[in-house]
Parts: sequence; C-alpha cells; structure tokens
Amino acid sequence: MHPGGYVIGDPSSSVAVCTLSDAGLAEGAAALPGVAIAGRLYTANLGIERVIGNVTANPNIRFLLLCGRDSPLFRPGDALLALAANGTDAQRRIRGTAGYMPTLAGVPAAAVESFRRQVEMVDHRGETSLDGLRALIAELVGRGPGPFTAPGHAGAGQTAPAGGFTEIRPGGRRRDPLGYDPAGYFVISLDRQQAKIVAEHYRADHTPAHRMRGNGAETMLAGLLRDGLVTQPGHAGYLGAEVAKAETAMRLGLRYEQDKPLRASGNPENEGSSPGGPA
Repeated sequence: MHPGGYVIGDPSSSVAVCTLSDAGLAEGAAALPGVAIAGRLYTANLGIERVIGNVTANPNIRFLLLCGRDSPLFRPGDALLALAANGTDAQRRIRGTAGYMPTLAGVPAAAVESFRRQVEMVDHRGETSLDGLRALIAELVGRGPGPFTAPGHAGAGQTAPAGGFTEIRPGGRRRDPLGYDPAGYFVISLDRQQAKIVAEHYRADHTPAHRMRGNGAETMLAGLLRDGLVTQPGHAGYLGAEVAKAETAMRLGLRYEQDKPLRASGNPENEGSSPGGPA
C-alpha cells in the first residue's frame, strides 16, 4: 500500500470508494459492507498514481466508486474517469481530461493498463450520503465478477521504488521578501468579525495596490496567480503555506501572526503581519 488519506475496510471486498475532496466521508464509507478501501483524492497526478497502486495491490477490488465533491481547481475525478476511458498518451498524460497537470510519471504504463482492466469506474460524484452509498455498494457487490486474475497481475500495481528518489535535506534561507518578487509583497491578516483571511498586496515601492478577502488558501492563491500578482515560484510556495496557516488559525481559533508559529488564542487584536514579515 502507498501512503495517503485512506481508510482500510474489508480487504476481501470488491469495492473501493474515492470520496474526492470530501476527506470526512472516507471513514464512514470504509465501514460500509462491501468496501475494501476508501479515501480522498485531491490531485490528477500523484494522487491518481497512489490510487492505482493501492487498488491494483488488491485483486479483490473490481469497482472504483467516485463520490463526494470534485475539486473545481484540480478536477481529479474528471481525470480518473478519463484515464479509465482513454488511457494515457506517449508522454504519460491522461487523454481527454480537464484535470490539472494530469501526467502519471511515477507509475509504470503496465500498472496503468492493469488498473484499467481490473476496475470498473462508477461515477456518482456529488453523492455524500452514507445511506446512498450503502445502496450503491450493495448493488455493485451483487454483480462482482470475482478477483482479478489477469496474467502478470502480481506486482503490476507497484509504483517506482522509493530508491528512485534522490534524497535532499531541508533548510536554507529564504531571500529578502521585500526584494524577492518584482510584482510586490503581501501582508496577511485575519478579519475575525467577518471570518475572512485578508491578503493586502503592496507594490515593490511599498505603495498599496490590491486587497483580497477569502475563506480558503487554495482559492486565494489561485486568484493571486490568476491576476499576475505573484511571479516567482518560491514566493508562490511561501504564500501558499502562509495563507494555509492563516486558514488553520481561523478554523481552529488559534492566534495568527505572519512568519510566526501558530499559538493558542489570546488577545486577537493586532493579529496579522509580524514587524518584519510581509511576504
């Protein structure tokens, strides 16, 4: 099995459940009769590679039931359905999908084809009720064809070995944030009364330029990239982490201060940028 956000049910069962972006649905789905494994899926590349590895590792799994909400940004559910229908091209890209960066570089082509032969894709995206899933799964179990026994199946679902990675170490220094991105920098804060994350954009000459209020890190970063306000990959990575930290602080009632670790909430006044911390 490959690491990821999944819950093991009954490995002798024939149904795998993919809850897409609904992480909280996986645990309940895994407990339903007939479910071998249930988990979420966020991306159309590494996420699908792990689905392939985990499904093909168990020849009892013959159905992959898609449910929950597909990510409107990354579209992994769309990519998974297209993979089952169309396979991949010579560049290992999934054919005919709107998914974001749908390239399966880390799983052998033979494993992709084994996956496509082994499982029938069942599309019920949008279904979030466990009772609804229970009925769907019972119907699938009733027409299960038995374990997958195609020649060469054993080991076909294994992705590239961990030894294929070059080990690198964490660390280093981030360059001066005020001079890093020619498009400017950001001050991140929380508006507790409106329950919003606030990103204030300043030009490189320190004059105010734009303000964004949002609820989640993913959509906020996508908007900043869309409008060309972030031009350096390192800056985008930093902002993504910082806005995600702000989202966590908002959801869990923690104190947020830019460039500082999250802390238990005290006096929420003056939350936001630290003295030297615009991004």
